[in-house]
Amino acid sequence: MNRTHLRINLLRIVAFFILAVLVYNLFQLQIIEGKEWVNVADNNRFRHLIELAPRGRIFSADGVELAASVPTYVVALADEVSKERQEKTIAMLAQFIEKSEEEIRAKLSKNRRKFEPAVIDTVDFETVIRLEENKHLMPSLVIQVVPQREYPEKDLLAHPLGGVKESERRGVAGLEKRWDEYLRGEDGFSVIQVNADNRPIGDAVNSLPAVPGDNLYLTIDTKLQRAAQNSLRRVLEKQRTQAKAKDAWAGAVVVIDPNTGRILASVTEPTFDNNYRNNMDKWVEDSPAEMPAWARTWMDRTYQYPATVGSTFKMVVGMAGLETGAITASEKIYAGGRARINNQPVNDFGFAVHGNVDMRRALAVSSNIYFGTVGARLGSEKIYEYIEKFGMSAPTKEQNPEDRIKNAGFDDISQGEQASSLDYRRYVKTWVGGNTVQISYGQLNEFTALQMANYVSMLANGGIHYKPYMVEKITDYTGSPVETFTPQVLDVQDFKPENLKVIREGMQQSAARSSFLKGLPFAVAGKTGTAEHQYSGRKNPDTWRDTHSWWVGYAPYDNPEIAIVVFMEYAGVGSRSIEVARDIIDCYFGLTEGGGE
Repeated sequence: MNRTHLRINLLRIVAFFILAVLVYNLFQLQIIEGKEWVNVADNNRFRHLIELAPRGRIFSADGVELAASVPTYVVALADEVSKERQEKTIAMLAQFIEKSEEEIRAKLSKNRRKFEPAVIDTVDFETVIRLEENKHLMPSLVIQVVPQREYPEKDLLAHPLGGVKESERRGVAGLEKRWDEYLRGEDGFSVIQVNADNRPIGDAVNSLPAVPGDNLYLTIDTKLQRAAQNSLRRVLEKQRTQAKAKDAWAGAVVVIDPNTGRILASVTEPTFDNNYRNNMDKWVEDSPAEMPAWARTWMDRTYQYPATVGSTFKMVVGMAGLETGAITASEKIYAGGRARINNQPVNDFGFAVHGNVDMRRALAVSSNIYFGTVGARLGSEKIYEYIEKFGMSAPTKEQNPEDRIKNAGFDDISQGEQASSLDYRRYVKTWVGGNTVQISYGQLNEFTALQMANYVSMLANGGIHYKPYMVEKITDYTGSPVETFTPQVLDVQDFKPENLKVIREGMQQSAARSSFLKGLPFAVAGKTGTAEHQYSGRKNPDTWRDTHSWWVGYAPYDNPEIAIVVFMEYAGVGSRSIEVARDIIDCYFGLTEGGGE
């Protein structure tokens, strides 16, 4: 009897053990490995396809499409249960596309959701046709049409537009980065049923269409942008071939509406085909062989490159002198060609003797001696106070990040991508009176072209600091408004009208001296600047290479509609920039080409 009970208990133990094993395996399959087996089962029955959202388009103010999304064919592979069949598919696919079997396997092994096909490569239409003809031999093959970024105008506005990293589908520079949240859209999806051979069956069982990104509309006038770009390129080449400025390869132009802050043109030269952004080999291939490497840069010279501005700065010192009473409009200072001010040797261009000059005449002939004297009377702190008034100052370390505005408040490009002015006080151990004299006629300190455009706009409009902006409105893909941007006043300077009048008249007399500005139906206000470069690390005993050419001004003189800044790096004296300004004026006002040589 005891032996019988022993056998029964043994059978019970064995049965319990078998039951425990079955329960454990069931738990393993259902709970621990449940998701994995569900994915395998779903993958055998369904294929999930992501529908990528077309990126929002970017248009100019005159309706020209500057950034588009164009359809591109993409080859992808879904997972196969049969490894043997997958290897056959990989081997066959490698014969049609420019990828090795190892590269295809690497794409398949990348982290992704198992039910989504792995993108292998982008192909052309001819390859698509050949793949479709053989698709029955590759059941896991998926051919999708996906949007890809394209810049139809190629090199027009390339630097400000920025670029997109296609693999991550996000903006990485310029407008593309700053407005990525609006531009990128929302992806959709579709789910299709497949049979045991991994072949699609019928229509999609579920789907959600992609929502295209929002569209940006800029303030840029493409006709004016192209005219400024072509003119800057032509004049730089002229300086290299006809003058001694052999390093005159680079420059910038900003055209702005002084009554609103709308940026009408923003040019960096040399520029590049934005469809090949970051492809330096392509840029080298497309550009002249003699172009130096330093000239080829993705840096936007309008807001990322501060430089000394020479005599274009003299209106700051002039306004400071008149507003504070350090000098009157009628007081005359003797400009005898050479002088020593605060123990600093100063000479006027070419050691020209201008005699006794007042403020208007000093601006017209661009007397360093006159403005060095006024600056010495003001002192450096007062000069920097007026730099601040004109929105040209550099943010300090003590300021909160949101207060550290750059380029006069321009924020249509992220602040992290921008540069601000260079404050020379931070780079010297001991400030001396000679430094004050030098900054008075535009040396030592450095400013960007966009800061200069805001400054000359304030002279044109009477002291109103409008926030410079490039994005005018945003719409969704149907054209419905999302957001609209209007002129924004950041500050107003209460300059005395009589003092502004003196400065403007001096600028008008300066512009009238140029043969390039003859024959216009209206007067123009402007000022040239010849600036010695200080900090680039590219200094050369060749004085032409170390001299920048600037012109700032506005037109018409009596009723300003545009403010213009022209900067030509290593291009010689400032008067050489006026030719570009004349081309811009002719284009904007619809005039025939003019100007003397």
